[in-house]
Amino acid sequence: MSYESIIAKADESIANKNYITAVPTTYYILTIKIDDHHYVVRIVSSGEIVGSYDVRGKLADAKKEGVLKFFDQFPAAANSDVTMMHYKWDRRSGNPWAKESDYKDLTLLLPSSYTQYSLHQGDQAIMNTNTQNLILYGPPGTGKTYHSINHALSILDPDIDPDLLANPSRRSEAVTLFNRYVESNHVMFCTFHQSYGYEEFVEGIRFSETDQKYEVRDGVFKKLCDAARVSVKQRKTTYQFDPQQTQFFKMSLGNTRDNDDEIYDYCISNNVIALGWGGSADYSSCVEKQQIRDLYYHQNPDGTPFGVEALERFKHWMRIGDVVVISSGNHKARAIGKITGEYTYKSEREIEYQHFRSVEWLYVSDSNMLPVQSILRDKVFSQQTIYMFYSKDLNMESLQELLSGQPQQSSRESQYVLIIDEINRGNISKIFGELITLMEPDKREGRMNEMSVTLPYSGKRFSVPANVHLLGTMNTADRSIALLDTALRRRFDFVEMMPDYVVLPTDVGGVNIQLLLKTLNDRIEYLYDRDHVIGHAYFITDKPEIDRYIRVMTDKVIPLLQEYFYDSWESIELILGGTSSSSSDRSYLLHKKTIKAEGLFGKAMRVSETQKVRYFVQERPTAEALIRIYKNIDMTGQQDEQT
Repeated sequence: MSYESIIAKADESIANKNYITAVPTTYYILTIKIDDHHYVVRIVSSGEIVGSYDVRGKLADAKKEGVLKFFDQFPAAANSDVTMMHYKWDRRSGNPWAKESDYKDLTLLLPSSYTQYSLHQGDQAIMNTNTQNLILYGPPGTGKTYHSINHALSILDPDIDPDLLANPSRRSEAVTLFNRYVESNHVMFCTFHQSYGYEEFVEGIRFSETDQKYEVRDGVFKKLCDAARVSVKQRKTTYQFDPQQTQFFKMSLGNTRDNDDEIYDYCISNNVIALGWGGSADYSSCVEKQQIRDLYYHQNPDGTPFGVEALERFKHWMRIGDVVVISSGNHKARAIGKITGEYTYKSEREIEYQHFRSVEWLYVSDSNMLPVQSILRDKVFSQQTIYMFYSKDLNMESLQELLSGQPQQSSRESQYVLIIDEINRGNISKIFGELITLMEPDKREGRMNEMSVTLPYSGKRFSVPANVHLLGTMNTADRSIALLDTALRRRFDFVEMMPDYVVLPTDVGGVNIQLLLKTLNDRIEYLYDRDHVIGHAYFITDKPEIDRYIRVMTDKVIPLLQEYFYDSWESIELILGGTSSSSSDRSYLLHKKTIKAEGLFGKAMRVSETQKVRYFVQERPTAEALIRIYKNIDMTGQQDEQT
């Protein structure tokens, strides 16, 4: 039959929608066979032909071209939205249409260089999830922790460039941005395990080496909530300071141990900072440290040397424009100010301190103080009354946002994210305690059903800010985990992360890595379940070389299969495409050897089994060992005439 006649008959059949199967889909990729080396591809959307392409090659080429053109045209379509049908006018059955049978997942036909990032359904599903409590769950190696970075960034900046999150070549940019959010305390990270508890997550009693006593210490979740609760309402004004020139000091105002706030309240009300060291002497005329020392010991011969140091720092080290942080113990800051005046002495005053400097208060906390992490990196405040911070210890990202950020003009407030890795490995009741109720969005601060609880160690009231997000990851293949806590399940949304075969190459030394992993997983799902399939991350590498993939199989995949199947080597043999009976046959990943009881125990000994089979991982297997896994089911190119 001529080309024109075949196309005419096919288009008539398409117009009559004869290609539609029992389960209709929105899209169809239709291949029309002209001869063994010539096909026409039609793309159909909602019954209308929206694309037509002429392909010179075999059916396998027409399939690949059709899928590529389809996803170019409809990049957001899911695999379940499209069906591939093949037209052959002289098919023996009498029905010219046959459904694609080799590939249930059509994205496997895409080339490894394909860059339509929206095909990565995991990211798309996550970004479309509008929830404050989310768990990414799936088998190992499916990118749960990887995608948690993308989701955190989309929460922290809803207007972020989608290409930054989806484009693998820009991954380093995304990670750099994520780390900046970590430095500014917008993102915190923890990993649950069997020993993890309430004390690490919310608050607990810990011994302080500095004070030589036990004190209540905040956990990671409470630290994040305190940081999230700090808002522009507590910021008095902004200060565009120069990080290279501005010095930062820590000071204590009064005795916080005894809850004596007289000094602090006076200083806040009068826009000053005050120093208790130095007694009643006036140091205004002292221009050198030695002069301070002479006057200090003249007035107080038994005074401690630190008194001189404190006065030197207060009078000479501090400069106008420097920043002073007022601490409350070792782990909290209650105010931050900018130095605006030189040293002054006041003999008549409402408080016992007599040495002052004027300040402009930039930030004054209410009952919710700043965590030390907002000021310092990996350090806590010292008990010294006054000292200067080393620049390397300052959390400059956080300080710049806190002090230099412009006041918000819109209703959008800063968001905060806690990433909990392996959330199902912890004892949820033990870790969350009474806070599990407060996780619900409607029970957050400022919401309709706002709730708070009294914390058991500090005795303080606590609630969860509305701008805190919890993002957990969960490995479904972990056998040591019982069913997920029902209370947790009810308060979280779940997004499944399954292997993304599209990111893997289709030809590395003649091996189709996509098809290799897909075949392994189909067999694992058949013999075990879908929770234990193998993620694509196992096969991600900067240098796609066949030796690397062989090592992945021998060093990672096979040990994982041994764990899954409890050393049931017969099942592993089925998954890996068979075994060799010779240790010299490197075209298999495994070889086996029959061990006879007689050879081990002698003829006189009787054992229940006369022989057993032992399996071994082959040393230095070849690429053929990988191809063997899928070659018996890879029928593309061999079924042209049948389809």
